[in-house]
Amino acid sequence: MVLNREQLIDHLDRSHTGQASLDMDTRIAADPETSQEWKQLRLAVNAVEQAGLYEQVNTVRASWLSNRTETASVVEIKPSVTIVRSISRIALRAAVVILVIGGSAALYKYTVTSSKGMYSAYYSGYDLNTSRGASAAQDDMEEAYKARNWSGVDDAFKKKKAKDNKSYFLEGMADMESKKYDEAIGMFQQVMAANNLSGSDYFEDEAEFYLAMAWLARNDVREAMPLLDKIKADKTHLYHDVVMKMSSLDLRIAAYKDLK
Repeated sequence: MVLNREQLIDHLDRSHTGQASLDMDTRIAADPETSQEWKQLRLAVNAVEQAGLYEQVNTVRASWLSNRTETASVVEIKPSVTIVRSISRIALRAAVVILVIGGSAALYKYTVTSSKGMYSAYYSGYDLNTSRGASAAQDDMEEAYKARNWSGVDDAFKKKKAKDNKSYFLEGMADMESKKYDEAIGMFQQVMAANNLSGSDYFEDEAEFYLAMAWLARNDVREAMPLLDKIKADKTHLYHDVVMKMSSLDLRIAAYKDLK
């Protein structure tokens, strides 16, 4: 039997209190239309949380509690778990409103949000002219990079006898620009591994950020998330401000779609 929206709300409400029914989960999974409705409802609840609707609910809760206090001598106050459940249901019903009123916008956001979309929105090339990698005496690899000659960077890297973190990083960036993301991932990981062994941080920030970008380009946000979380937590990171602009909701939607 197809579950209606009210039944789904009740089930999600019970899930929040640890009383979810395995039978209901089975029934949801058995019907594709209901399953899709369930997924959209859960995304809408996430949107409610992201938008800070719970803060508005808390205001309503405070007002409600105030009114309850005034009549406490006459009416017995119910256990706090009932209050929490009421607030939960308000949020769930607000999520349904989002689905009903803003369904088309939510569907559009879900459709267009992806790992590659996040990559396209936040990726920008590495400028050797102004970055710390620039040096007075530049070698063939650096000259090829500045000229955006990616195959020339690759040739120079292969000929280079003494390779350091800058060499591996620039080769990784040339791979990124050539859309060879697997190769780029290997280069950035090499930089991070070398720093881990030596205790250095030479090109560490750059390698972490562009490694995350490479994972996004490969539609693998799950691999990118630990790096992005690390960068967000470090206010001194070179790419902290860039990563802080990334929508947590968009990343969660992308991660969900990657799992499908």
